[in-house]
Amino acid sequence: MDARYATPQKLFSGEMQFIVPLFQRSYSWRLKQWRTLWHDLVELPELEASRQHFIGSVVMHPTNTVPTGVSKYAVIDGQQRLTTLFLVLVALRDVARQVGDERLAERITDTYLANKWAPAHERYKLLPTQADRADFRLVAEHQAAGAALTPSLFAEAYTYFQTQLLGWVKGRPARAEEAMRLVLERLSLVSITLADDDDPYLVFESLNAKGMQLTAADLIRNYLFMKIHPDQQDELNERYWIPMQTELGDALTQFIWHYLMRHGGNVAQSDVYLAFKKATERRDVADVLRELARFAPTYARLLRPELETQRPAVRQALSRLHRARLTVAYPLILRLYDHLRHGELLSESTLLAALAIVENYVIRGYIARRGVGGANKSMQTLASRTDQLDDQPAALLADMRAYLATQNYPGDEAVRQALLEQPLYHHAGERLTRTRLLLETLETDLNPKEIVNPAMLSVEHILPQTLTDEWRAELGPDAERDHQFLLHTLGNLTLTGYNSELSNKPFSAKQREYAQSNVALNAELAEEPVWNGAAIRARGERLAERVLARWPSFAPETAGPALDSGGRAASIKPRAVVLRGQRYPVSTWIEVATTTLLACVGPDDKLLQRLASLKPHYLNTNAGELRSPGEVTPGWYYERHQSAEFHQKFCRFVLAQAGIAEADWAVEKEQPTPGG
Repeated sequence: MDARYATPQKLFSGEMQFIVPLFQRSYSWRLKQWRTLWHDLVELPELEASRQHFIGSVVMHPTNTVPTGVSKYAVIDGQQRLTTLFLVLVALRDVARQVGDERLAERITDTYLANKWAPAHERYKLLPTQADRADFRLVAEHQAAGAALTPSLFAEAYTYFQTQLLGWVKGRPARAEEAMRLVLERLSLVSITLADDDDPYLVFESLNAKGMQLTAADLIRNYLFMKIHPDQQDELNERYWIPMQTELGDALTQFIWHYLMRHGGNVAQSDVYLAFKKATERRDVADVLRELARFAPTYARLLRPELETQRPAVRQALSRLHRARLTVAYPLILRLYDHLRHGELLSESTLLAALAIVENYVIRGYIARRGVGGANKSMQTLASRTDQLDDQPAALLADMRAYLATQNYPGDEAVRQALLEQPLYHHAGERLTRTRLLLETLETDLNPKEIVNPAMLSVEHILPQTLTDEWRAELGPDAERDHQFLLHTLGNLTLTGYNSELSNKPFSAKQREYAQSNVALNAELAEEPVWNGAAIRARGERLAERVLARWPSFAPETAGPALDSGGRAASIKPRAVVLRGQRYPVSTWIEVATTTLLACVGPDDKLLQRLASLKPHYLNTNAGELRSPGEVTPGWYYERHQSAEFHQKFCRFVLAQAGIAEADWAVEKEQPTPGG
């Protein structure tokens, strides 16, 4: 690079044009900066004639593609001061005219503001970034003294300097030329011109490292357009970047992040810019922009499914995915959905099946409280392993099911148990959104022909959140316990448009509203004779079966138990617990849990107390705290109303707390017997 001191006179002389690239932000200097520059100018006459005032640096990069004509330079840094100097000269031109010095006005225009014989797009020696050009031209071409200007920062700067110059020149017209010399000859800068082998964007990054915080999308735009010749920037910006920016707005960075991961792999959100540079450094910029512009409308439909107007079933599935809030699946779905939108490889039915698989994974995991902590890595791996299967629909869908079944995917018993025993409802956030989605899905499945607007419904607790005396009587002797354990479970939730009106009303009053409701979930409630713990559990079991039918397990090893001819679960009974070589006969899964507990605890009462403090809803000295207590040892009670899967989990929990290796524990089982 070439660095040297220069004056504005030297910078603006000759047939040349400074081009502010698209990646630079708009003109932003205001009164504080204008006032500082003006004060520096008017103090110069008081100094020695040889003294200059340094105002900073300008970094530029030659961009000419032809050896003749106007020399062009992209402004890498210093565009604010360069633009302000230009506006000072425009204001001085017009002040010269106002004081009758037309010769000076023409000299300023022809020598320092304009390339007299150049075509229109090269006329002015400064060409701001595209967003600023219209306002800039209005000021640069301003002729009539006193004529109003369209409001802009350019107009404000021009008006400020014009006012100051008129006051300074007033009554002494010769001072106009003195002002020109002060601006052109007594101000100085460091002019840095990059060589062809210098990377202008690396310079830009370095100079702006401590400046205004830029998003990854800003940096990527800057990087791409810095590699494009200025003659092409406008066209490519209008054709590709602006439509993306308009459609995605603040989500543009997230889009590029997910675009980078559509074939799999992990990109940290903080590394989007660097990952993008690495992925595209050897590619033609126009091709990269064209590809981004292809995927952007697809991504916009993931964020706003209503944009999908051609495929109603896809729109509905995307809306469900959006509400499920598994954004880590977006890279994979972006890739698959884009194939469909562009008529490549993938059919609509295949995309719908893929969306259903992802939804199944989210909903079942949410119900069983498996969380999504590992979902990010799982979805990245899934995108990678299916990358070559987009044209093989059967293999693609089979691989999605098979892989996700191994990713902390809950079996039917875990889902059923959670629906019966765990709180499903939360008053806000993702859990509320997913709970609404689950209930609305059950409603649609029950009554597909009745169109009920979900936006008009809210989640209703049949047994209210505030327990009144009437409700205590309705619930019976276990009122407090049932209210504590069953309030937020599926069996006690429905949808209604009268939530605030129903509130804490007794069940008989709510029933009258349910009987008149168009919501199918409420139809059976109108027939319930009473609403107590038993009724909530019974309804919970019915709805749990519907949930399992709607989102069936695609993991064979975790699917529900085999059914006998009557549709009842076939039993796999335990015969004995084996702990450290000692065999203890048992006949039920409750006995497996209690036997394991006693064998691990032995005489250690402190271990019992620690276990109870960690799992008070399952082990307690107060039988009233449990729904179905069974005495394990004098004064200690265990919750018997659990699934076989849960009793085994409890055993593993006890083993871990007792410091016993799971390999030292086993359960002998009988072969399945139908209906046993």
